Amino acid sequence: MTTFFKLSVLLLGTAIAQISAAEISYEQELKQGCAKIKSYAQLGKKYYDQRDYAKAIDQFELQASWTHFCILNQEESGSKLTARDMDLANNNVGLSYAKSGQPLWARAWFLRDGTTDTSRFNLKQLPPPAISSSLEGTYVRPNGFGQWNYVFVSKKAKSYQIDFQGYYFGLRGLIYGPNMGNFTIQIPLSQKQAQYRYQDCKIDLAFNADTKIGQFITIKQSESDSACGFGHNVFADGIYQKVESDSKIAAINRK
Repeated sequence: MTTFFKLSVLLLGTAIAQISAAEISYEQELKQGCAKIKSYAQLGKKYYDQRDYAKAIDQFELQASWTHFCILNQEESGSKLTARDMDLANNNVGLSYAKSGQPLWARAWFLRDGTTDTSRFNLKQLPPPAISSSLEGTYVRPNGFGQWNYVFVSKKAKSYQIDFQGYYFGLRGLIYGPNMGNFTIQIPLSQKQAQYRYQDCKIDLAFNADTKIGQFITIKQSESDSACGFGHNVFADGIYQKVESDSKIAAINRK
């Protein structure tokens, strides 16, 4: 056996061992995370009953994220959770936002699956969304595992600055992290439409409002993720509803 062949075998064996160790580590972290869902729900209810809604939101968001993640990874996690558990977790978050005086965030969470009886009932309890003449604010579109894509619109002296931050969570994304993409553009204060261009990529943004979801942005992306300079499978397409009147880019850091 030549030295080169021995080295190749050694390197292959090391690579296989590292992959096996990573798989074991992932499965352990997955099962540990899924095992905490019940405690997230219990702590969330405890804080909710104490009217400490900020802490309730933190716990219920963890419940929602891990419930979705464990359902999609059911074969490896061994989880027995169902779509009903996912619906309850989303509504727990929404109710906490409603009680904390943030009905726009509550509406966004109820609309993550707005077709269920629980979500429809809770949506009816919310006040009609307020419509502002200003475009400024934080807008979101649902992403995987209880996460969101964001558009932050901030008012400058003579323009609006628009910051998009998008994500793609793969099947293991809650543990390994997401792929990301972003862009920044500016438009005059009088405009309600915008366009981002990058090489052959074109992304159109249109601001609008209705009585169902309030203010929102419709985004249409013409090219693939890579053509727009985004990470793999990150797309801007969709409807982004306004959840806050201020542009709070730092808000995503609490996730």
